[in-house]
This record gives sequence, C-alpha cells and structure tokens, in this order.
Amino acid sequence: MAAMIRPPQGSTAHAATEAIAKETDTDVEVVKEIYDEELTTLATDAKITQFLGVLTSRRVKMRLRKH
Repeated sequence: MAAMIRPPQGSTAHAATEAIAKETDTDVEVVKEIYDEELTTLATDAKITQFLGVLTSRRVKMRLRKH
C-alpha cells in the first residue's frame, strides 16, 4: 500500500488558491475546497510530487469553468 504523499500546504497553496479565485472571480473558500479535493485525488497515486501544485491548479480551473 502506498503512503499518502502530501506536499506542503503552506504559502504556495494559499497563493495558488488566491490567484485562481481572483482569475475566475470565485470565492477563495470555494477555490480552497476544490483545490484540497483535487490535490488529495492527485496525491493519492502520485509517485512524483514535484508538479502536483501545477496539475492541481489546472484541474481546479477546469472544474470552475464547467460551473
């Protein structure tokens, strides 16, 4: 069983969620919730975590466009 890999949730994730919220004109809390969901999904099976933030941001934007 693979161990849960979580990248640091510090200022990088916070800055990403704020930038996405501003770009998409969405509430920061909504973006943070979606970001956390997507990050958890990606991190569960990730073997390389270096680009999780970039991939997560991209998936969050895609989800917000669908709404």
